[in-house]
Amino acid sequence: MSDDDATPSDADEPPAMDSTGPVEPTASSESLMLTYAAPFLGVLLIAVGLPLSIVGGYVVVQDGLGLCGEPTIAATPADEYDESLATIDEIPAEQLSAAERKALEEAIDSPLQEGVVSGELENRAALLEGVVVEYEGTRYYVQITSQNSCLEVQPLLFPIGAVAIFMGIGGVLTPPIYRKLAGFEERMRR
Repeated sequence: MSDDDATPSDADEPPAMDSTGPVEPTASSESLMLTYAAPFLGVLLIAVGLPLSIVGGYVVVQDGLGLCGEPTIAATPADEYDESLATIDEIPAEQLSAAERKALEEAIDSPLQEGVVSGELENRAALLEGVVVEYEGTRYYVQITSQNSCLEVQPLLFPIGAVAIFMGIGGVLTPPIYRKLAGFEERMRR
């Protein structure tokens, strides 16, 4: 046999695969899509899904855990402020609602000087600005320190976020899963 008569029979067959390495996709567009686009989209879905599921889950449990709805007020003795309270409005203690008065008493007795208003806040505008209240012979500077308003978003964000996270995990895991399946298919052909 001469060199001209010999045709390499291996030219039409795919090269033998190394059993230790993963099988790569054959088309370059397939490689780019599986290597870069699918994991990138997966990471984006996870990044969007996490805050959606956290906020949606928080909305569902905030009322049950008492995390919102009741504002707090602070009552500080007026003598700590020197003369700076001269321009602040004064409200008699009798004008406070029962819930406001109870919160004022709680704030006076508390070492943190704060009390929770559990009920109607009739003097909300004045308490937001800060007022001086004379209670049992002592003047206090009283102001709302935290409104504790409830977060109002659709609770449906939780399942939407969870689905986005799971789809994102699938996108991130697409390249290794594809390589394993391509390797399995190659072994089945042999």
